[in-house]
Amino acid sequence: MKIKNIIKSFRKSLAKFLFDKRKKTNKKLDIENVKSVLFFREDNKIGDMVVLTLVFRELKKCYPQIKIYVVCGKDNKEIIKNNPNVDEIIEVSGKLFDDLSAYKILRGKKIDAAVDFFPFRPRPKHLFMIRRVNPAFLIGFHKQAYNTYDASVNCCVNELHISERYKILLKEFGIEASSLDYDVFLNPADEENARSLFAGIKNKLIINPFAASKHRTFSFEKLQGLINKLKEENDFNIFIICSKKSSCLLKGIEGAAVIETSGILESAAYIKHCDYVISPDTSIVHIAAAFKKKMIALFLDYSAKKERVDKIWAPNYDKAVQILLDTQNGSLSNDINNISNDIIIGKMNKNLN
Repeated sequence: MKIKNIIKSFRKSLAKFLFDKRKKTNKKLDIENVKSVLFFREDNKIGDMVVLTLVFRELKKCYPQIKIYVVCGKDNKEIIKNNPNVDEIIEVSGKLFDDLSAYKILRGKKIDAAVDFFPFRPRPKHLFMIRRVNPAFLIGFHKQAYNTYDASVNCCVNELHISERYKILLKEFGIEASSLDYDVFLNPADEENARSLFAGIKNKLIINPFAASKHRTFSFEKLQGLINKLKEENDFNIFIICSKKSSCLLKGIEGAAVIETSGILESAAYIKHCDYVISPDTSIVHIAAAFKKKMIALFLDYSAKKERVDKIWAPNYDKAVQILLDTQNGSLSNDINNISNDIIIGKMNKNLN
């Protein structure tokens, strides 16, 4: 582990040596003359993109003449492909040589301002990419030590909710956000399918059992037990959303209908037209937040960590309830399956009915 950390530190120092500017320019952002803003979201994270939609909307609301460009991956592109506040999407693969042409095209657009969301000291590839695009003014987060960045947003990123972080970012553009709500614009066909499936059905509960790590994903036994408990104590019509790839893991599940979706926007359509959501995955949590759904959001125990994921990525609205796994007494391992079904049901009965 020590050798790995030394290598990481060396790479980041090399990035600064090779690709950072030798001198800061001390430029100031003249927002009245900005014609284009580029957002680097090439990390391909869906939840982050859902929250970022508030920035696109608030920026366009104040400066409708500004063209908004977004660099993103294949997955998080889906969240914004119908967004009227985004003028152009540039999809990248994350492989440097494959993406060089995209960076060259962006350089030709002569971007007036850009925002880099990379939260750490940039690696050589990342800093090279930014220098190749060469925006006239570059904003980063905690990048005051780098000359390439003309402005640095410095805030408590380890605990501050992500929407508040973006509210501070908007102030760099001279904007006081009027709303921190998220936007998800659906495909009409997906929405019609959701309406059709749910027609005449009451108390529609969607469970999303899958997340990015195995410790945040429901086991088959956990999911079946939760469904059984929900059926015993409530009059829910239960649906499980999953990708076609994951549906095989649900073979034999009883008491719930499995909805196979082909993408995140299709899942979002079903979430919009349901009544309740249960999810351990923050992507689905933020999509449910966009539609202000009654929700139970399940989080691991991050109390001993510097970065409080449970605070940063909280659903952050009054119709949502967070349940945090409590491992403090040492009797539970940090796995989402160790959150008691009785606690989930209790929270639903108390807070969501």
